[in-house]
Amino acid sequence: LKPLPLAETIECISECDGYLDIASAGELKLVAETNPSMLTQCIYTHPVKKEKDIRMMLEHGVSIMVADNLSELKKLALFPDQIKVLIRLAFPNQHARCNLSEKFGADENSFKQMIQFANHHSITIIGCSFHVGSQMMNPFEHVNAIKKCKILYDWCAAEYNFHFKVLDIGGGFPAQYAHDKCDLEQFCKPIKIVLETLFPTIEIWSEPGRCIASNSMISVSQVVGKAIKNNRVWYYLDDGVYSTFSGKLFDHMSYQIRPLINTYRDDELSVVAGPTCDSIDIIERDIMLPSMEVGDYVCVTRIGAYSVCSRTQFNLLDEAKIIQYNFELDKLEHEFEICHSNQPLELVA
Repeated sequence: LKPLPLAETIECISECDGYLDIASAGELKLVAETNPSMLTQCIYTHPVKKEKDIRMMLEHGVSIMVADNLSELKKLALFPDQIKVLIRLAFPNQHARCNLSEKFGADENSFKQMIQFANHHSITIIGCSFHVGSQMMNPFEHVNAIKKCKILYDWCAAEYNFHFKVLDIGGGFPAQYAHDKCDLEQFCKPIKIVLETLFPTIEIWSEPGRCIASNSMISVSQVVGKAIKNNRVWYYLDDGVYSTFSGKLFDHMSYQIRPLINTYRDDELSVVAGPTCDSIDIIERDIMLPSMEVGDYVCVTRIGAYSVCSRTQFNLLDEAKIIQYNFELDKLEHEFEICHSNQPLELVA
């Protein structure tokens, strides 16, 4: 739910008989207001929690929670008969777009201390979770983390007779972006093989938020200004990095700008900027785009992940409206390719 916290997301996942990992009381409230039946299919994944939020989760039927240190485990120990725990492990990864193991996750020594504490206080540990980092392009970071989990699972069984029921391999599965081309099925093959080999009998959970959410939205923006600076054409859109394109700042993402024009025009070296008065508000630099005029529109596909939840109210500009519409993403992108190959694209409102 983190990358796209909308009621439509919850309903869609419910229709697919899926589950949600939630990280706050606010996300819990959204699920409760949208589809209360989904509450039994949620886990509380934030490793650091207020006690009042723990109680709120339990009141709504969310009983599986995550901890990555003794301090958090002591909070959960107040409810030993109500909570089932996943211990989040740290697997630092310098290749990750966002290294989530710097902020969260237990190392091996901390993990063993937590297991000892759980055993002494009769806390139910159902398994471990990890997150190798956001937008991974190399599946072997997952593979290596799974192999390390196997060692720790075997140690728990030998030392404490803990036989875990779950392994949560987290997220990090890649979404398709302008500079990130990846076949998700091929990416997952080595992960599937190592799971079937090392963990053939337990439940495998994952949290593929970004790679699903990214495909679920397209952005349409209008060119509101045009200038020539330093031998480049600057286009100013009515949306930018403080709003729908916030992933440019927070997630280091690049998006493929597709002009919505139905006649072929020569490409020019261009810069695409947002509408705020801040010079940081630049979406893409030095890209080749067909010549556009004020009033033309541009489209960006695969922009659903984190585009809504991390936008701000800087300059108090109007936020992009969200319109629910069913579209075939691959077909849409194919039409854009036709447009850019000298063939006319017929736009239908």
